[in-house]
Amino acid sequence: MLFFRYIFDRRRVLLCGLLLFAALSGLMLLYGLSVSQVGYCALIALTLATVMSVPDFVRYRRAVQRLRAVKRSASQGFPQPLGPGGTLPYELLIETAELLRARAAGLESRSLARQEELMDYYTLWVHQVKTPLSAMGLILQSGSIPPEDAGALHQELFKIERYMEMLLGYLRLHSISSDLRIELCPVRPIASKAVKKFASQFIYKKLSVDLEDFDNQVITDEKWLLFVLEQLLSNAAKYTFSGGITISMSGDDVLSVADTGIGIDPADLPRVCERGFTGQNGRAERSSTGLGLYLCKAVLDKLETPFEIRSEQGVGTTVLLYMDRPEPPRD
Repeated sequence: MLFFRYIFDRRRVLLCGLLLFAALSGLMLLYGLSVSQVGYCALIALTLATVMSVPDFVRYRRAVQRLRAVKRSASQGFPQPLGPGGTLPYELLIETAELLRARAAGLESRSLARQEELMDYYTLWVHQVKTPLSAMGLILQSGSIPPEDAGALHQELFKIERYMEMLLGYLRLHSISSDLRIELCPVRPIASKAVKKFASQFIYKKLSVDLEDFDNQVITDEKWLLFVLEQLLSNAAKYTFSGGITISMSGDDVLSVADTGIGIDPADLPRVCERGFTGQNGRAERSSTGLGLYLCKAVLDKLETPFEIRSEQGVGTTVLLYMDRPEPPRD
């Protein structure tokens, strides 16, 4: 069976050999050689061809055996590598490829299911943790803790809540496309929500916040733009110890979040949006996760909103969001 398959796969080579032999036989007959002499030449040629084809047939046989082993292991869910050597039967290749494709689809499906399970678990975990955190907040508001300690405890509690929100944002990144709601949104109310959320932190650190008056409306997702602004304000509040933060927007829809903080080292600036990169400031601030700007970049990429970070050490940092885009066509 294998021999006939080998002959079939080499049919073009055999056909070319037969045509060449027929042409040579015709020439030999034209030059006066007898039929018996031509037959002897044919026998010699066939013997040489057989001897020369033996190594190729051996390689072919080994390759088929390896491919059949791959097929068996693919059907069992344990695909193994295929070594080089020989031309392989097309039907066996297609069948093996289909088995491997089905196996890969199964692995991908299980991976997605596992990811969904982790998402559900961490979401439930965050909501469960919020209950004792809310209780701690009520205890702080009750006045049972001295005011000089309550302020610091309240800030630490706020940081824990921020880290949990960051965790949820990180987990939702893989499915953000299905969660987007792109529409025309006024920007200042979104910025105002973000500022109010961090108001206690600004007051505790005695930082001024200047939310300038603007009426720009842009096409974006309100929830995820709020998420980005919260991350930017969190970074600004973390690394600003005097002065304040200014939020403004120009007529060409460039949203600016500027602070008077410690700034970013020029060597760190190209890498600040990499996942887990903390840089010089992160080493000084041990609570830094290196995820804030990474999450901002991931979300803004999904929103197709270019941004730019300008910073000077000892002067401050400015993040610019270029939110200008054409309005959608009206029906």
